[in-house]
Amino acid sequence: MKIEELTLGVRVCITYGIHISKIGIVIAKGIQTVLLDIDEPLLISVLPKHLEPAPEDPLPPGWEEVEI
Repeated sequence: MKIEELTLGVRVCITYGIHISKIGIVIAKGIQTVLLDIDEPLLISVLPKHLEPAPEDPLPPGWEEVEI
């Protein structure tokens, strides 16, 4: 993706690196990198070329899918 295509709150999928295939939410944009919240106790900085649009969240807000 291009950094111009990213806006705050957009869900993206990481396509490269340690966190490959994780879904994150854009919380800040820099000049060259994007800061993502990946639902872990850390925030990560990723280059926009390593991101692609994520599918829409199938569950309404407040619901979570759990394996039993």
